[in-house]
Formats: sequence, C-alpha cells, structure tokens
Amino acid sequence: MRTVMIGEDRVPAVGQGTWQLGTDRRRRHQEVEALRYGIEQGLTVIDTAEMYANGGAEEVVADAIDGIDQPVFLVSKVWPTNQAPERLRRSLEATLKRLRRPQIDLYLLHWPSRSVNLRDALTGLTQAFRDGLTRYVGVSNFPTAALQEAQALMPPDVPLVVDQVEYHLLNRRAETQLIPYANRHGVTLMAYSPLKFLAHLDPQDPRYQVLQQLADKRQVEPATVALAYLLGAGPVIAIPKAISKAHIDANSQALALELSADERRALQAQFPVPNEDLPFQAL
Repeated sequence: MRTVMIGEDRVPAVGQGTWQLGTDRRRRHQEVEALRYGIEQGLTVIDTAEMYANGGAEEVVADAIDGIDQPVFLVSKVWPTNQAPERLRRSLEATLKRLRRPQIDLYLLHWPSRSVNLRDALTGLTQAFRDGLTRYVGVSNFPTAALQEAQALMPPDVPLVVDQVEYHLLNRRAETQLIPYANRHGVTLMAYSPLKFLAHLDPQDPRYQVLQQLADKRQVEPATVALAYLLGAGPVIAIPKAISKAHIDANSQALALELSADERRALQAQFPVPNEDLPFQAL
C-alpha cells in the first residue's frame, strides 16, 4: 500500500474528502456509510473544514468515525476570516466539538487571508499546537513563495507539515515548483479535487483515450490511473470525495497501482504542465 509521511505519522496516500457533505440531512446516512466504507478500504485520512456546510461536514465525519475500530487521521481547516488568534482558537474548539474529539490530527489555514496578518494567523496556529488541540499544523492553497514565507515565520519546533492545494491531471501547476520544494523541505502535498473534470472528458478526446488505454491495460478504472499518477509525483496524498462504493473502490485501488515511467510520460504528453506555479489567492 502506498503511504506518505505527515509529520511522524505514516498514512495511506489516498484519503477521503468531504466537500459538500452535510448540506442535506436526508443524505446523512448515505454519507456516513460512504465514509465508513472508505475507511474499511484503507482510506483512513479524512479531510474536512469548518466552511463545508457550515460545520455540517464535520458532523458527518463525527458520525462516521463513531465507534469504529480503525484509527483515522482527521484534518480540518480554519476559514480566512477566522484566522486571528482568538477567533482561530474558537473555530478550532467548535470543530473539535462537532467532531466529538479532544484533539485533531492536522489543522490548516484554509486559504491565505486578506483580513488577518499571516504572522498573527500562524501565531494562533502555533498556540493551538502547543496547547495540544492539534497534533500537526499546516496550510492550504499556499503557492511556493507563500509557503516559504509561512515557514520562515514559524518557530523551529512547530513545522508546517502539509500544504493542501488543487492538483489533478488537468492542473499540474504544483509540479513546477511546489512539489520539488515540498520534497526538499519535508512538507507533504495534499491534493484536493484530484479527479476534477475527468468525468467530463469526451470519449473522443485524446486525453480520455490515453487514460482509458492505461486503465484497460491495468484492469482498473481511469480514475485509479489518474490518482496513481499524482501519487507518483512526490510526497503527495490525494483526497477525492466519493459516495458510491464503486468510486471508493476505484480510489482505493490507486494505493496498489504504481505507473511505469513510460505510462507516466504517456499521461504527461496529453496533460501538459504549465510553466508556472500555482497562483496566489487570498480570501
């Protein structure tokens, strides 16, 4: 099984996302069962955020992990307007209450903030770590230069262990600077929306065709191939969201699939990488 390090923890290289979970209570049972099924398949890293359904996704996660035997690695994120130290503390305490846990495994700044100075946001993150509310801290949507700036502001004993960014075959910008930098500095890249747009590719599109050809050769789904590509790019963990068992199975199979150099080059030829880093965007 492919794994990555988050801090000192070794975790599966495919987890589960929760964007849009918790928006409709009529789907609660289905969402809870999907997360539980994913955990059974080895997808034990679960990513959520206070912004998702205004905390509703965190409540779904709490129901999903209630009473299960497998250890899970929980990730959540604080919204930019809540990143001042006192508000960050209140946000994290509310997250823990919704998750029904005394501590979270990893807490991230969701985006760079327009309204809160980065130093102040990182001060609040550091205090949460030192108070034992979170085991690890990190950032999300920080391109390379912003990640470097954030690292320089952190005390040596409180490393930023993760940068969560959009990364998929149709957006390979993370490969230009961020992944090489992360690999050199002990930061794990967490790829959100790792299958974005792939389901909408036309079957006549050469990009779809190369994915399907590789999937047929390996006797897996195209989504499995797409995820396996990302996992081979460096210290990367992908967090796709899935509700159906078939999609969860396809995601989990990427843990056992390692593409050859020729297969990776075939994908790279059809999904070229832009010669630019991820854009900086503050919210």
